[in-house]
Amino acid sequence: MRLLRLKTVLTATDLDETASAPLRTAEAVAEAAGATLHVVHVARSNDESERTAKLHDMLRRTGLAIDGAATHVVTGDPAHAINLLADRIGADVIVFGPHRRRDATGLGSMALAVVTNAAVPCLVVEKLLRLPLRRMIVAVDRSDTARGALVIGLAWASALRGRHSAQEVTTLTALHVRASEPSSDAGSGQSHELAEQVKRLRQDAGDWAGISIESADGVNAAPAMGIATYATEHHADLVVLGTRGLGLDAIGRLGSVSAAVMEQVDVPVLLVPPAVWTSYARFAAT
Repeated sequence: MRLLRLKTVLTATDLDETASAPLRTAEAVAEAAGATLHVVHVARSNDESERTAKLHDMLRRTGLAIDGAATHVVTGDPAHAINLLADRIGADVIVFGPHRRRDATGLGSMALAVVTNAAVPCLVVEKLLRLPLRRMIVAVDRSDTARGALVIGLAWASALRGRHSAQEVTTLTALHVRASEPSSDAGSGQSHELAEQVKRLRQDAGDWAGISIESADGVNAAPAMGIATYATEHHADLVVLGTRGLGLDAIGRLGSVSAAVMEQVDVPVLLVPPAVWTSYARFAAT
């Protein structure tokens, strides 16, 4: 299996007080993965020079080593400009905060626009991501969306172990939460299918020291609540969710379960868009 690698990390900032956690997380991810760090700010067309100076000043104040990061001040529609830059520099992830004004997806309008139009995974950070990763939760069902997200989760589990001791284990849990108890035959079949997916993923991953892959089943009338509760009770460092990319409204494009999880968890969430998971879904299905 050839997994997505983290070579280029892009983080977007609007220069306000919420910027510290995403910036520090992006710096830590880049360091752990041995990746190049890029920082972007979208400015109004008439204050690009002023904003460049403010961006460098903020990076110094937050303790980021700007000598080791490439900085960009661009203009235009924020979401379009960020995704355009991500494509130009070959970013493997875009890191940003949920932003101030939230809707039913748990994201502000700019953050939502980036996520729903991105061609790479988006790491949404309100609190600093704990590294090295100890536990990652990947929400799965029987869809290609979930299968692709599972492979991306494995890639991240591998990349973010970084140079840490082989004795430190990262646990990846493929979590399936259903709304109700199915019939015994159906439930057995779904559990068996999930177990087989995890087994194939474990076999494809080979003998990667320090990564434990497991599956878990749960029942909750609100599956998103079940995912959030499991993540909290098991002290997850990162939750991975696939997005749908369908529908005319924000929730339709993000996916109703993913949108609800975003509202309820307080740990970083990696959102995997269709442009990414469609390329990797077959690894977990065959």
